[in-house]
Amino acid sequence: MRSLSRIIKSSFYSAVEDKRVIEAVVFPSSDPDPLEDADMTLEEDETARLHQERLRQAEEEAQSILEEARQQARKMMEEAQSEMDAWWEARRQEDEIVRGQASEEGFISGVEQGREQGRQEALEEYSHALAEARSILAEAPAWKRRKIGEAEPFVLELTLEIARKVIKEQFECDQEHLLTLIRRALSHTQEYKTITVAVNPDSYTYVQENRARLVDVLDSQVELTVVPDESAVDGGCIVRTSLGNIDARVDTQLAEIKKALLEIQAGESE
Repeated sequence: MRSLSRIIKSSFYSAVEDKRVIEAVVFPSSDPDPLEDADMTLEEDETARLHQERLRQAEEEAQSILEEARQQARKMMEEAQSEMDAWWEARRQEDEIVRGQASEEGFISGVEQGREQGRQEALEEYSHALAEARSILAEAPAWKRRKIGEAEPFVLELTLEIARKVIKEQFECDQEHLLTLIRRALSHTQEYKTITVAVNPDSYTYVQENRARLVDVLDSQVELTVVPDESAVDGGCIVRTSLGNIDARVDTQLAEIKKALLEIQAGESE
């Protein structure tokens, strides 16, 4: 599977009206902050570590299943061999007793026939046990692959949840991130008339006060309006133009990331 942390760095814009992604919006800062970059690197390292830890656990579990299957197969073969040896020993002792008591050739012949029949039955039982053991060993690699595959969706959900938490905390601690995001979204528009930016009501006042910083990335003829919108929760915004909308809400972008990763995972499993 591709590196989740690398793919998560690229977010997606989803068109609200025409249901298409216009362009990815990431969460950069206009002026790189070394401390902020270090925090993001730590979060990405933690995501990668959790990913590797889950895959390692899946690998160990699969390896344990494989080893258990091998041990079970060896045990079955040993038990089958032991039973056959015990059967032969019992037949040998029985033959000695019978031979000591038998005096008629016909009786001896019947004993020989019975021993041969028993030998064939023991061989058939041994062959069956051996075939079953080989079947277990043949299925073990598939068990291993299945266990690792089952870990992937969990890792994906965990990674996205970590990303959501990190982004939400950043927007709560410093709304400058929201302005950077809006500026980036506006810079990708080709509107020359009216643009409406919808933000969460909690961020409306801050964005409105810094409206001048948003206007400077637009054509001088464009009229920019900022409005509160309850749907823009947990950071992000919606940019509405006559040409279409850019959905830069965090949840929408993470949903697009999840969809893309699931498609990649499905393609690799085919």
